[in-house]
Amino acid sequence: MILKYLFAKNEAIPVGSAAIFFGFSSILWFVIGTGLGSFNAAKLAFPDFVTGTEMFAFGHMRQVHVLAVIFGWISMAFAMAMMYITPILGNTRLWSEKLGLWNCMMWNVSLALGLTLLWMGVTSGREYSDFPWPLDLAVAAFITIPLAVNVWMTIIKRRTQGIYTTNWFFAASTFMLIIVFLVGNLPEYFHLTGLTEAYMTWWFAHNVLGLWITPVAAAIAYYVIPKVTGNPLYSHRIGHLHFWSIVVFYSTPAAHHLMSAPLPEWLKSFASVEGVLILVPAIAFVSNILLTMQGKWNMFVENLEVRFTVVGVLLAIPLNMQGGFQQTRSINWYIHGTGWMVAHAHLALLGFSTFLEAAAVYLGLQTLMKRKLYSLTLGNLHFWLLLIGFSTYWISMTIAGLIQGAGKIYEVPYIDVVIAEHPYMIARWLGGTMVFSSTILWLYNMWMTAREGTVIPAGRMPHELAYER
Repeated sequence: MILKYLFAKNEAIPVGSAAIFFGFSSILWFVIGTGLGSFNAAKLAFPDFVTGTEMFAFGHMRQVHVLAVIFGWISMAFAMAMMYITPILGNTRLWSEKLGLWNCMMWNVSLALGLTLLWMGVTSGREYSDFPWPLDLAVAAFITIPLAVNVWMTIIKRRTQGIYTTNWFFAASTFMLIIVFLVGNLPEYFHLTGLTEAYMTWWFAHNVLGLWITPVAAAIAYYVIPKVTGNPLYSHRIGHLHFWSIVVFYSTPAAHHLMSAPLPEWLKSFASVEGVLILVPAIAFVSNILLTMQGKWNMFVENLEVRFTVVGVLLAIPLNMQGGFQQTRSINWYIHGTGWMVAHAHLALLGFSTFLEAAAVYLGLQTLMKRKLYSLTLGNLHFWLLLIGFSTYWISMTIAGLIQGAGKIYEVPYIDVVIAEHPYMIARWLGGTMVFSSTILWLYNMWMTAREGTVIPAGRMPHELAYER
């Protein structure tokens, strides 16, 4: 239905079409990404699972899973949130629904093409920036720049005097994503090799998380909690402190990812100190959102969107505590290159940011489609499967990482380490499969919401009807 508007005049396209397109696309990519993750985890837990076919080797499948989650699920959910929230906060329409629809269409096509090439073995070989350079340019031209233009123009055309904290983050993050993507892929454009290539690769990987995923996820919480609870944001000044401290402290040189490399020592020390200082924006963010919940904590139990948001905010505490200190030399030497880092990466992507994005997609799709959630029971089941599955994954991989670290330091034979961590590999697969199952339920629930959800009366919000029969 939405595709028919690709060639319609902008004025003839219903409000919210682009956000709905992005919302359903993000859930579909979440199903694909977590399905691939479950498949890959099964190969680590059961070494005889699907062998003998090159296309299904772990080395082919792993980066497809990672990029499907980052650029499919997470980034498209962000785009959905931006196209839904930015116009509302500016009391206006999205600058161009048509550009948004084409943006989403080209995003899906480019990502599907890129992941297919990766699966076939066509890759740059650089972790997190695995796409070959022609696809990098396509991503910049068809994904990041059109999204940024739509967000910026919507803010410029707003009918409000000020710019709310959420839109500060949206505008800045879309700008920083373009810079990170173009600069981070310089080694491919100019065939940079050796230490320079390694450094630029991790500068890219670090800042995709620090200047894109972390701030946009936080921006969603700044909108959802005040909107659903009815409480004003506790402090706009703390919100501004959060914004500027992320810009200053999170845009680190990223040299802490290469502590054992022959980089200048002052650069690695500088990166480590700045890394610890990310606790400043983290504390500002968590305290601001939790204080906004004052007097409305009953909604943590009653409301699905609030529950997803608050859990995402709470997960920011262990995420930033780990992130701040694991890059110091005294800790990094022990956990570097172990499953601990895999657990930490999933804490950021599958824990902190995923719970916040899910809240935005739940709230946005119901509001824009003017349909009450088809099944609250399925929504609750989605939440608990996701939370229990993620926790199982995170805890098991953290323990496995500590075992690997001990094996590395005390020079335990490799096969003994493999045997010791095997139970945790099985737990990893179980947790990941629970997450995958939850995404299928979610896709079904939102599809049925679009087809058979109760129509929301004018002037009311979906969360106001959640428990009405």
